[in-house]
Amino acid sequence: MNARFVPISLAIVALGAAACSSSTSSTGTTTTTTTAKVTTTTAKKVTPTSAPATTTTSPVAGKPCLDANLSVTNGQGSGAAGHIVTPLIFKNVGTVSCTLYGYPGVASLDASGAQAAQATRSASPSPTLVTLAVGGSATAQLTTTDVPSGSSPTCPTWSGLLVTPPNTKVSTHLTLSLSGCPGFSVTAVSAGA
Repeated sequence: MNARFVPISLAIVALGAAACSSSTSSTGTTTTTTTAKVTTTTAKKVTPTSAPATTTTSPVAGKPCLDANLSVTNGQGSGAAGHIVTPLIFKNVGTVSCTLYGYPGVASLDASGAQAAQATRSASPSPTLVTLAVGGSATAQLTTTDVPSGSSPTCPTWSGLLVTPPNTKVSTHLTLSLSGCPGFSVTAVSAGA
């Protein structure tokens, strides 16, 4: 290495070291101070967007329908290709508009009134926020099948349903006769009756 570049290289290294430290010179000594950066993370409560086991938390919009503001009934079922579709109707009987979002909880009941099966959630349609005006309705479609599976020659008969609207805690007992074969599912609520 060329001898005249060595002093310049040392000077550059010394300047770099001086730039990275702070000095205090009260008695002729040099003190180097190092500062550590501390990062703090704050946890925030997040409202889930996916559906829980029996209801779905609604997005932040409007006033959610309360148990006392909803009536639950079933419409006339219709069938094709071994499937029976029964509308579940949720009507706003309150005095102000309110919202529903997600899936109702639905359990089938046997002749003694005991729960026989829980409805699974249909992937379509996707949940959307439904605003119910006073007197307005929303509907979820309940699908059952009358096609026996395996070696069973017939399907059991259910004597009713226990229906819990989305985001509520009170269930309504609906008395109706349904086929109890496998394939019991429910859609998310949608606007209209």
